[in-house]
Amino acid sequence: MGSKGNKRHVKRLNTPKYLHIEKKIGKYFYNTRAGPHPKRISIPLGSLLRDVLHVVDNHEEARKIIKMKKVLVDGVVRTDPRFPVGLMDIVEIPDLEKVYRILPKWKKGLVPQEVDKKESSFKLCRIENKTTIKNGNVQLNLHDGRNILISVKDPKKPKEDTYNTMGVLKIKVPTQEIVEYYPLKENSPILVMRGKNLGMNGVVTKIEKRFGPNASIVKIKTSKEEVHETAYAYSFVVGKLKPVIQLEE
Repeated sequence: MGSKGNKRHVKRLNTPKYLHIEKKIGKYFYNTRAGPHPKRISIPLGSLLRDVLHVVDNHEEARKIIKMKKVLVDGVVRTDPRFPVGLMDIVEIPDLEKVYRILPKWKKGLVPQEVDKKESSFKLCRIENKTTIKNGNVQLNLHDGRNILISVKDPKKPKEDTYNTMGVLKIKVPTQEIVEYYPLKENSPILVMRGKNLGMNGVVTKIEKRFGPNASIVKIKTSKEEVHETAYAYSFVVGKLKPVIQLEE
């Protein structure tokens, strides 16, 4: 028998811990469709509206408002309730005059944080890796599945490629125009995107490169002058000297 495809829903008890969802209210939960974010670290758009933001009461209302093109993600209308929403995504509901940025929060996982309207025009994207393609041009592969092409005049001396992995791009949405670039280095403001310090933000005081998977660490000083450590891979730069997005203390 052939595959019937991905299930449209899963039981709430099986939802990832990364999602702050009530597991004993109702039986089923939207099953995320394949998209820009991995299933384990994303939330279906319909569930975001129904179970987290509580702007609708049930599945039918969530489906209706989405199908009526009332919800935008990163400046693009999304009409699929199972569309995966993930880290740093901008969710806008124009009729309610509400804009949210999806951020990690300690003990709660991914949560929508309401932000100013002006923040709906840009997004922060981490550079996961780079690929050299035809004619020596460089492709930046970002954390949310985006690819941005950097045109290079001389492949032997790619002066246009000033970007490094783990650095973060501030881009306009939905055009993907690069506005600024924030490298991961000492004194950079960062946000911890995974691990036991999930959601913590502060300033990088030291980067220790070590051999082995997730062996490298970053030391962070918070606004309370506390120093913590996190895996290098869990660091997400949010500005040059100060955060360019709204963060909770």
